Amino acid sequence: MLLSALLGTLGSVSLMAQSSTNVYSLNVVGYINVSVGAGYNIVSCPLIASPDNTLNTLLPNSTGQYKNWKVYFFSGGTYSQIESGTKSGWADGGTNTINPGQAVFVYNPGATTNVTFVGSVPSGTITNTLVPGFNLVGSVLPASGDLVTNSLTMLTNAVKGDRVYVNDPVAGYSAPGGIYTATKSGFTPSNPTVPNVGEGFFYENNNGGTALNWVESFSVSNP
Repeated sequence: MLLSALLGTLGSVSLMAQSSTNVYSLNVVGYINVSVGAGYNIVSCPLIASPDNTLNTLLPNSTGQYKNWKVYFFSGGTYSQIESGTKSGWADGGTNTINPGQAVFVYNPGATTNVTFVGSVPSGTITNTLVPGFNLVGSVLPASGDLVTNSLTMLTNAVKGDRVYVNDPVAGYSAPGGIYTATKSGFTPSNPTVPNVGEGFFYENNNGGTALNWVESFSVSNP
């Protein structure tokens, strides 16, 4: 599915370098709305935010908007950091990042809430390294749908035995199509589908201790 159908575009911004020669590049700038249901959700941010992709920037909580929410950061096969929302910020400072390609578990103790991420779309050829074992990841691009045949995401080099786990806030991984297993000719029961922009998933790399590179590419022609 094309980016233009999914990204609320604020505009295409031409950036001029400070040099004797004017060098222009084109960035796609926009926003995405991510629905965070009650309970546990896997959330990713496929945009480069300003000034950074810290929790404080993406989910500012100075007024307690996210009080009692929890954000679980996953690294090295374990939850390495848990941020808890208070009435005036994040308990551990909110300096952990949610960069494009990374995903986190978000616990929402209340009703479904829409959060908005604003930033520029990553461009160029970007590699997300999936280490052996479990990885909590998302597309580096604001694209949705079939991860394998989508010309932007192109998750085509899965090794037999690898698995993709898509979480539902209510049904967990038992939701229809929640678990996909790679065979020698593709995935079963079907290609992994992440239907919403900003949704992440667990990728289980069972390739005998070898990392897997998930390569995605997107570019905008210069004016």
